[in-house]
Amino acid sequence: MAAVKPFFCIRPNEQVVSKVAALPYDVYNREEARKVVADNPLSFLNIDRAETQFGDEVDTYDERVYQKARELLDQRIEDGTFVTEDRACYYLYQLTMHGRSQTGIVACSSVDDYVNGVIKKHENTREDKELDRIRHVEVTGAHTGPIFLAYRNNETLSRMVERVVTEEAPLYDFVSEDGIGHKVWRVGDSQTAEALTQAFDQVPATYIADGHHRAASAVKVGLRRRKAQEDRGEAVTGEEGCNWFLSVLFPE
Repeated sequence: MAAVKPFFCIRPNEQVVSKVAALPYDVYNREEARKVVADNPLSFLNIDRAETQFGDEVDTYDERVYQKARELLDQRIEDGTFVTEDRACYYLYQLTMHGRSQTGIVACSSVDDYVNGVIKKHENTREDKELDRIRHVEVTGAHTGPIFLAYRNNETLSRMVERVVTEEAPLYDFVSEDGIGHKVWRVGDSQTAEALTQAFDQVPATYIADGHHRAASAVKVGLRRRKAQEDRGEAVTGEEGCNWFLSVLFPE
């Protein structure tokens, strides 16, 4: 069954969220990414594609690129562009295009579920792309790109999502430049959060819809850190942050 958990989120403050929001890192080539960040210094692409901070003489995979990503992340936290939640939460993320909406549950998914096949994969991955994201996760100490997971429709989860969406005010609500509407709700109620966790205990599998490289990279970092912990003679509980990765789970 699918294991998920709430997490301590670092997120944009409400005043700048529409400027920070960015498309996934891998939909741009380097020149396109450089133009995006030149036009919008707050775009999260600055962190996801930190080679944009250097000239072409610096290789995309240079160690300085990953260190710059960490530097920019720390700066955004320090200057208040990003805020850190004081408790672990789930979130709901709704996208709307041409009047049609889909709503996903933002959560941490289990590294063990990936290893054991509870999370289903359908694409092979390229080593160079994996190595890039592995280094990005290792240096930033963060999962900066969620994995898009799907699950078979579940009435219990649908009812809980519908209740939050209809009864609570969104944390974010904006339309991006491409015309897509974005809304995010924080699931702050502990009882609802526990009910979400328990409901996923009845979901037999989840499926990677997008993000095979991000998932593989996050898992490999997690397994490395787990082994290092074991090598130090420390007990592994499974609750350590490295045993989980950021995901958004959408019903089929």
